[in-house]
Amino acid sequence: MRILVTGASGFLGGWLLMEARRYGKTVGLYNSFPIPVQQTYSVDLVDEKRLSRLLSEVSPTLIIHNAAYANPDLCEQNKALALAINVEATRTIVQWCKENHCRLVYTSTDLVFDGERGNYTEEDQPSPTNYYGITKAQAEQLVLELAPDALVCRLALMYGRGRWRRPYSTEWLERELLRRQQQPTLAPLPLFTDQYRSMIAVGNAAALLLEAATKPINGILHIGAPQSISRYQFGVLLCQHFGFSTDYLRPVKSSEISQPLRRPRDVSLNVRRAQQLLTTPLLDIKSGITKAFSMPRKGISY
Repeated sequence: MRILVTGASGFLGGWLLMEARRYGKTVGLYNSFPIPVQQTYSVDLVDEKRLSRLLSEVSPTLIIHNAAYANPDLCEQNKALALAINVEATRTIVQWCKENHCRLVYTSTDLVFDGERGNYTEEDQPSPTNYYGITKAQAEQLVLELAPDALVCRLALMYGRGRWRRPYSTEWLERELLRRQQQPTLAPLPLFTDQYRSMIAVGNAAALLLEAATKPINGILHIGAPQSISRYQFGVLLCQHFGFSTDYLRPVKSSEISQPLRRPRDVSLNVRRAQQLLTTPLLDIKSGITKAFSMPRKGISY
């Protein structure tokens, strides 16, 4: 197989790029953060001509389209850019795959749901509450309509450590806990007790996605932990793993904190289809934490 991974310098993308080498020749695309791996190319996804030309030069048999403008707050502030990257660039990739008989796997998000009830299945209709979720839902629809053999993987919120030496926002909680270990007088971290996600270790998510990508699975597939957890509960488990005091944390309700953009209450995912179709285990959150935080701190700066 010739596998191309977009967003290869990102949190999940780094794991996908490195793990995909077990399946065949792998090429990565990134935007502005160079990565120390051969067969990687810088490309602005908004540049449709360069993107199409590069795809033809690489000529992959599988594309994992992982790149996105993924910060919900920034998407609200820069809607034109979010639309260009998350929807129009996806359209370019889908059309190229259709014309060149290339397998496409598109990574989406649990934020396509409104969070009113949780435990969402693949059959539940998207109902996003923010512009990031809107663009991802639109891109999902494009993929499913134009490439019926493609696979849309909706991913839960991921945690762990990135493969590249850069400060990923997803590593924020570990960085802040380490700071409080060194400076115990710092104020406790406020973490929400009333927002729930099916949080999954990034390495586990990459392994599951790659197995699904290399099997004849199409449509929509949810990838997350088999249970949901609040951000505060997750923080407690992380403190227990590192042997830190839970006094570093402060439980709060989301209504107590001023936020530029309020997040959905419960976008937990039902992952039964993934459990039935895949042999890679979907790790529970305790097991995921143990595995995810055993690798070196490449991207953590404190």
